[in-house]
Amino acid sequence: MRNILAATLAIVFTGVAGSVWAHDAPAHRGHGAHHAPSVDVSALPSSEAVRVEGCWIRLLPAPAPSAGYFVVKNEGDRAVKLTGASTKAFGSTMLHETTHEGGMSRMSMTHDVEIAAGQELVFKPGGYHAMLEQPTDDVKVGAILPVAFIFDGKEKVEAQCEVKPANTIAP
Repeated sequence: MRNILAATLAIVFTGVAGSVWAHDAPAHRGHGAHHAPSVDVSALPSSEAVRVEGCWIRLLPAPAPSAGYFVVKNEGDRAVKLTGASTKAFGSTMLHETTHEGGMSRMSMTHDVEIAAGQELVFKPGGYHAMLEQPTDDVKVGAILPVAFIFDGKEKVEAQCEVKPANTIAP
């Protein structure tokens, strides 16, 4: 049963049938040690140069983590770094990247993701994404959740993210 669950999660996380999913356990273990310092998101000013669009969350049954996907558009004249995200609907939100090598997919935490000036970056299944763990409420498919995205630790962009079922590959 455990192997079936692991294989199912591999397909759901990567969106690629036949891929093998392996989590980078050392980077994932002890999440608190890898988080950026706690920031009062409500006190951060809104960014005027960055937008977050098309946000959706793939909801997986607990205890499996859910994942958030979105597009970051940097309309400014300098690069920005996405350094975190926050939502009251989940106790833990981290940035992750899925890499593929030799038929294996590996997920590892990343502290920040740079978006060049005038560019956009798509967070999608099989690539960059936000890992959402420890739901604080009974999160349901179809719900719209507010998420604050933190840039350079000093600005935020707020987005509304639609919760979609576990078998969703693209919005």
